[in-house]
Amino acid sequence: MKRNTVIFLAILLLGLFLRLVGNNWDAGWHLHPDERFLTMVGVDVKIPSSLGEYLNPGSSPFNPVNKSYPFYVYGTFPVLLNKIIARYLFNDTYGQFNLQGRLLSGIVDFFIIVIVFKLIELVEKKLKLHASIKYIAAFLYAIAVLPIQLSHFFTVDTFLNAFAWSSLYFAVKIVIKKEKGTLFNYVFSGLSLGLSFASKISAVYIVPLIGIIILWGVLKVKGSFAKKIGLLLVFGISAYCALRLGSPYYFATGNILNPSPSLVFMNNINILKSFENPAQLYPPAVQWLSKSVFFPTINIIFFGVGPLYFLCAVLGVVLLLRKKNPLVFLSILWFLGFIILQSVQFAKTMRYFIFVYPFFAIFAAVGVHAAFVKVRRFNRPPFFLCVFLIGVGILLWPLAFMSIYTKDHSRIAASYWIYGNVPSRSVISYEYWDDPLPLTVEDPAIRNYVGQEVHIFDADSNEKWKTIDAQLKKIDYYVMSSNRGWGSIMAASNRYPLTSRFYADMFKGKRGFTLVKEFSSYPSLRYLGIPVDFPDQWAEEAFTVYDHPLVKIFKRQ
Repeated sequence: MKRNTVIFLAILLLGLFLRLVGNNWDAGWHLHPDERFLTMVGVDVKIPSSLGEYLNPGSSPFNPVNKSYPFYVYGTFPVLLNKIIARYLFNDTYGQFNLQGRLLSGIVDFFIIVIVFKLIELVEKKLKLHASIKYIAAFLYAIAVLPIQLSHFFTVDTFLNAFAWSSLYFAVKIVIKKEKGTLFNYVFSGLSLGLSFASKISAVYIVPLIGIIILWGVLKVKGSFAKKIGLLLVFGISAYCALRLGSPYYFATGNILNPSPSLVFMNNINILKSFENPAQLYPPAVQWLSKSVFFPTINIIFFGVGPLYFLCAVLGVVLLLRKKNPLVFLSILWFLGFIILQSVQFAKTMRYFIFVYPFFAIFAAVGVHAAFVKVRRFNRPPFFLCVFLIGVGILLWPLAFMSIYTKDHSRIAASYWIYGNVPSRSVISYEYWDDPLPLTVEDPAIRNYVGQEVHIFDADSNEKWKTIDAQLKKIDYYVMSSNRGWGSIMAASNRYPLTSRFYADMFKGKRGFTLVKEFSSYPSLRYLGIPVDFPDQWAEEAFTVYDHPLVKIFKRQ
């Protein structure tokens, strides 16, 4: 076996390992709310008896709306794929559906490593890229932290990204290969784009990039105008058919010739957009009241890929722009435009930027290779030292992040502590919109607790605090099972002056409660024998609250 083949296989195995290790990170407690919702939908929907029944949104037993899930804003293809496999593997249960879905999510994202490699292989001669860059890029995507994290969730993001990048690959192939396999590439680019839409409607953001490349390829094709129009139709029909089959409930009827959108789905999208109204104080959106346009980029730098990785990507962009290649220029223009567009939106969550992570891997690979070339002028020992430092600098963050899958989830650890230390019949609070503790990690008959829901996200008013103050007098233990409440509200103190003061007083022990226990699962190098932690509670909320939240437990004084 050739050395390069061994290297590539090693990269693939590393990428697969990082995406699948710690698959059951929450020990079956379904601690990701979006995943929990998709699992409930996936278990409740049924495989239709015929294609016609499946395509009919009004009667299909696979349409979430027909199974008491009227507010469904995702595509159904990831759920369909998981459902079909689950039926054959006997995993169609609430306890197994999400675990199998996580496995699928990781495998789907794993294929992006291959796509990144093949895409660079496709253009390396034209762009005069060194042959090693495709291996570096594949490795860098394999260790990119946000894709690794999203691979541990059964959500639609990795499916969306994998099909989008598959479509992009075949579109670029049309331009590079010209007449070779033209029809095949149009068909597969269209099918992939359709399945991306069938995973999530936000595939619309990558349409301009793919569409321009497809149009470019059409214009380069030799032949009549009719032939060019025919190829565009092949692409469009392929995309439409994949979309109709992958997620037929975006549409009003089961008639494939009728592209009218579903009014239910459109209304759901409008409702979803309304949550971004700052006046609503929708709990997941409160965090965005205080975030600037630079916040997403900061999250990409420090949490999505890591600082040195990001700097290498910036260097790679500069070097690629010097090549003055229109395909490169178009890709970088879309890349920067997409980041700017998402950054000026009200909601700037990290997963919305998933499209750009393969680009980061490619750009950073060019930057890393250039850095290696520069340091080769040194004598042998300094060269290897520079390579070592660059490698360690890039690997430091993914190695630290992976530690969260080597230890108990912080909410589970906190639940065991509560059962072991909190007396039976104690009143334990939980904040609205956050998961209540304790989880029933032990027989509830051993310890019988009374839960008290605190509506902390309600707008500040005398009525709100009259209610909460009355609750606090009855509560024995005040539990913050993540930073959802205090992390969002204290950063928006102008909208929540009273609640911000409440949290500040709680942390100082001034509200009649004392912090008695804190459970964290910070990214860390301790599992490697290096006593270094990376507290990340200042990251975007969704980065921490699912798989490694900070839990604080306060006891009445």
